[in-house]
Amino acid sequence: MKKLTYLFILLASGTCLGQQAGDIEIGIFAGISASNIVSAQDLIDSRLRPGVNGGVSADYYFSEAVSLEAEVYFNQNGRVIDKLSSDDGRAARTLSLHYITLAALPNYHFGQEYNWYVMAGPYISFLAGANQGRSSVKNEIKNNDVGLTGGLGYEFSLSEGSSTGFFVELVHQLGISNIIKDNVNE
Repeated sequence: MKKLTYLFILLASGTCLGQQAGDIEIGIFAGISASNIVSAQDLIDSRLRPGVNGGVSADYYFSEAVSLEAEVYFNQNGRVIDKLSSDDGRAARTLSLHYITLAALPNYHFGQEYNWYVMAGPYISFLAGANQGRSSVKNEIKNNDVGLTGGLGYEFSLSEGSSTGFFVELVHQLGISNIIKDNVNE
């Protein structure tokens, strides 16, 4: 089963110590996400599950155009199942997965002032909790998820000469591991 997540990071701020080789930007971020769990053999109609995310990051600059960002954050994933079949009259059920995620993201900065950047790299997530409706299903979900992250961002300087910035990012996360225990069909 693959997990497909779109992370819309709305608020992010950081201490911009410069953008030269050896400089480090430290940041905090929070945002919203919309995720779905899909499968090649999935016959269940599901839709996106809204969630939240937030964490900290450190971005080490090798040059003004290339950096490596390390992130640690909490994120919510899952899906909403409307019906199991056309004969199933049950109400929508929400699967909620809560993860602590570590990501290593090489960044390429571009533009006249290097304010734009693209990022891509691997992540590993550790399951903190899993619920379907009000029932815990943590024992049915594997403890780890592995995947790829990619995105586009823009950094705003809050004022001339300020070492504080504001970031807006659009990030896509694709889980490439099977997250369901004892899943022999996929």
